[in-house]
Amino acid sequence: MTRTVGRFVLVVLAVALTGCGPTPVDDPVVFILDRDKDPARRLAAAKQLGKLSESSDPKRAVTALHRVLWSDSQPTDLRLWSMGRLIEHDPDAFWVIAQQRIREVDLWPVLKPLIERSAKRGDPGFTVALVRSYTRESQLYPDDQRPERAAIVTLNPGISVEQAVWGVLVSGDESITTSERIDAWTLTNRLVGPGRARALLSQALSEHPLILDLKSAHWLQVLPSNRETVLWLMQVRGESGGAYWKRAEQLAGRLTDSQHQGLELRHLPALVLADESDLRLDKPALLARVRRRLASVKATTRTEPGIAMQLPSESLTDHAESLCFADLLAIELLMDSLTDRATVASLFTQADRDLSDTTTEHGGVLVDKDGQIIAMPFPASLRAHDEKFYSSDALIRRMYTGLAHYHFHAQQYPNAAFAGPGAGDLAFADRLRPTAVVFTFIDHDTLGVDYYQPGGVVVDLGTIRR
Repeated sequence: MTRTVGRFVLVVLAVALTGCGPTPVDDPVVFILDRDKDPARRLAAAKQLGKLSESSDPKRAVTALHRVLWSDSQPTDLRLWSMGRLIEHDPDAFWVIAQQRIREVDLWPVLKPLIERSAKRGDPGFTVALVRSYTRESQLYPDDQRPERAAIVTLNPGISVEQAVWGVLVSGDESITTSERIDAWTLTNRLVGPGRARALLSQALSEHPLILDLKSAHWLQVLPSNRETVLWLMQVRGESGGAYWKRAEQLAGRLTDSQHQGLELRHLPALVLADESDLRLDKPALLARVRRRLASVKATTRTEPGIAMQLPSESLTDHAESLCFADLLAIELLMDSLTDRATVASLFTQADRDLSDTTTEHGGVLVDKDGQIIAMPFPASLRAHDEKFYSSDALIRRMYTGLAHYHFHAQQYPNAAFAGPGAGDLAFADRLRPTAVVFTFIDHDTLGVDYYQPGGVVVDLGTIRR
């Protein structure tokens, strides 16, 4: 009896131990890619592959692991395991792909180990990829504690991080793309500040087209400093065969030091469209004139329910110091354009279309056409939400030489609670740095008009009537 019980216990224990291990799957690659499967079982299936070179189809397995690694929607443990196996299988091929795809990784639990592994590998050529990653701003790490910074130090002994980043921009290596160089310029501005970046640019000997474009903008008081504004510069320099750029430069050359203060790309249309007499005014005189025109304006304060952020003031007086001479030129031109009945009628037609379309907000660019400012609509690039407007590439390109970007808050006719730019609009202004206007239905026959620009500057320009 005792022997029988003993044998029974051993059998049960053996079955139990067998049941604790993962059950092999017929096709590990298919199982790994199945997002409906349990993450732990997917990781077990990945481990079933063993060495990739010894799998039944190494190329297929490598492709699957890359699909997992570079997707932020995949489980972290599985991604890290995939990273290790891919590096073990073919390190040179892995780091070529990592150079191209590092910007696709937004999650630090995966990005940080990837960066640390790149530092251990010791290839200075990977600095370009680290700069691209570093250019993205982080909520978790301040700039001086970024993992990319530590890796750049390791890969570039004897020089500062700032020198290494600048080296990517001015490198004679033709394999470094313009996009990668723009990232280096953007990061340089962030790390050393616009003033120091301008000084470095003036001393640069590189003849790369990007350097030449940036140097050509020396007459701007504020140089383009991020990807969006550098692309703006590159586009506008070629507008009308360079005639537009030359005309703006000539006009800027006639400005006094005070008028020139704060001049940047968004001001060029106002500079080109302004009357000669306006360009002879100083800022205090122009400010006084705008103030008189706004004296009778009844402001409509945004009272968006449930908003967590503090909304900016919409008073000209509160923003007088932040508004430069060219900003005031743009504001006056906007107010002038909104006295034209045809332009106003067009805006109401577009606002009514927006109200009936619940898939997106509508918008466009205020542009000059034969001496008249018209409201040129552009379809949204993405229809995602009735309270969002996604500007298309075509709109952005037209904005470069247009007076102002505009969109509507037209979800309903009584919409005064949403008059003025929201948080997303202000973020858009900080990133692309345009002159911008939002038109909001106050009632069926009234649109509120709010001007806004980078830095949270908002000025209520009153209303227009149907």
